[in-house]
Amino acid sequence: MKAEIITIGDEILIGQITNTNSSWLADQLVNNGIECTKISTVGDNSESIKNALTNLDKETELTIITGGLGPTNDDITKKVLCEIFEDDLILNNHVLNDITDFFKRKKRSKILDLNKNQALVPSKAKIIRNSMGTAPGIWFKKNNKNILALPGVPYEMKHLFKDFLKIFKSQNKLKTITNKTIFIKNIPESQIANMIKEWELNLNDKIKLAYLPRPGTVRLRLSLIGNNQKKQLSIIEDELRKLENYIEFSESDIDLNVLVHDLLIESSFTISVAESCSSGFIASELTSISGSSSYFSGGIIAYNDEIKVNILDINKDTIIKESSVSSIVAELMAKNVAKKFNTDFAISTTGYASSSSQNISPLGTVFIAIKTPMKTIVKQFLFSGSRKIIIDQVKDKAFEMLLEEIKKNK
Repeated sequence: MKAEIITIGDEILIGQITNTNSSWLADQLVNNGIECTKISTVGDNSESIKNALTNLDKETELTIITGGLGPTNDDITKKVLCEIFEDDLILNNHVLNDITDFFKRKKRSKILDLNKNQALVPSKAKIIRNSMGTAPGIWFKKNNKNILALPGVPYEMKHLFKDFLKIFKSQNKLKTITNKTIFIKNIPESQIANMIKEWELNLNDKIKLAYLPRPGTVRLRLSLIGNNQKKQLSIIEDELRKLENYIEFSESDIDLNVLVHDLLIESSFTISVAESCSSGFIASELTSISGSSSYFSGGIIAYNDEIKVNILDINKDTIIKESSVSSIVAELMAKNVAKKFNTDFAISTTGYASSSSQNISPLGTVFIAIKTPMKTIVKQFLFSGSRKIIIDQVKDKAFEMLLEEIKKNK
């Protein structure tokens, strides 16, 4: 079964709010054997809504609309649906009672006429009653085509959709959609595509393959639609066994912070941090897991060179000669913070996470140092993306380096 999602709202089109409804609905659809083929957003005007509903794909059996069912004058979805289905609005006493009860629970004695008008619903539609708000869900069904209109308030929409889905699944035999996602780290998307080209060319033609890149990781999602989930999973796993001959991957999204936590607990090593470009993010991540006090001793955010000099005891002449973003400064930051906090390991970061006239190296240039009980390792990287993305990459790479060194020193 194929479905489309239409969200209504000028506030989405102008970027005032993020359209989280569509992503949630798409996830619900695919997990219940319904293929979402299109997601679109239209403004709060009857022409746009009407065009979207009259130009649906011929194979679409379920269309979900969110938004435009509120009490204000720009909420016109019901009127447009009545025009399309040649219907009229009638008072639904059940909905009116629901609205009255809702206002009582909110301890609001006066119900405005605008709210009462939400009890006016199309006569030909099935109504899904809303216990969490004032706008009911509206479900039209004609010639095996279903149009479901839901309020745009996320928690109301989710509640109503789940109620709808129970009924809809009981009336329709849905296929199963089996998904499997694998994770490939530290290899660019284009390089991955080249490495697995032969495997991809010979991939089972019933499987849909999607590349889902993010900084430091590329996810590959394999999807298969059918009637036997066990058989579908077997087909996908057979293809993944073949993929092992081409590239190394993981079937779970590894949480590096958890790995660091577990390894530090197991080894009884301690750690401290000296951060410049990552501005405390690594310390925050290290201490986000319960029990981190047993291995994390403390940290210094040396964002200013004066802190590097006065707190981390780095010679000012070294910073002037080498620059604060340099291998030697990263090394000294790690060594000196480990000494101050008396820890087995230390992480230091220094680099350019955002553009500045003072940058003497390209944006994204970062030095990461790991102080171990035996030596200090420093590596230079060139990350790309926004400030947040660069800092995320710095944290992940620092954890990868740390994990490697802890394993060597166990």
